Amino acid sequence: MIRKDQAAGVLIGHLEGITFIDSRGDGRYFISNGKDQALKLWDIRKMSSGANCSMPMKSNWDYRWMEYPRHARNLCHPHDQSLTTYRGHSVLQTLIRCYFSPAHSTGQRYIYTGSHDNCVYIYDVVSGAQIAKLDCHQMPVRDCSWHPFYPTLVSSSWDGLVARWEFPGKDNVPPLSKNLGSLEDQMIRSIYL
Repeated sequence: MIRKDQAAGVLIGHLEGITFIDSRGDGRYFISNGKDQALKLWDIRKMSSGANCSMPMKSNWDYRWMEYPRHARNLCHPHDQSLTTYRGHSVLQTLIRCYFSPAHSTGQRYIYTGSHDNCVYIYDVVSGAQIAKLDCHQMPVRDCSWHPFYPTLVSSSWDGLVARWEFPGKDNVPPLSKNLGSLEDQMIRSIYL
């Protein structure tokens, strides 16, 4: 029996604080962005009860004003329960958000996130590969949003700019049959002040 003050289950994997979570909307999968510079995919069915939640390491860094320790960049939790870990973007100075791409236009095939290095990163959910790095901002990209029906992604940054990224072509949705390894080349950028 679960007490009122007890978690129903625990998923272990991040080494530092979690900055954002997004649900796939299917009651099974969600993603989380962490200060350990990792984005993780989770399956709620793998949740354990009574798991040891203690942190395997304790670092003395502050994400608000320090770089993440180089020696810790590729460390993994010894009991990591995540399905996949995505790396490349950075979560520093602010709580950077992450999302699944829209179901209608992409079948939620991608995960995307802003980054402290002024870019938007797009990862393939299944392979974990980084398929795009969208670069136009001069300061950290805290948030971005992919239109649910149109081939448009918008990013916002501390630089005061809102950038709109569009897939070229006549179709209303990005082509899924193509290898989107060249997604950066397929996107057109327009900037608004």
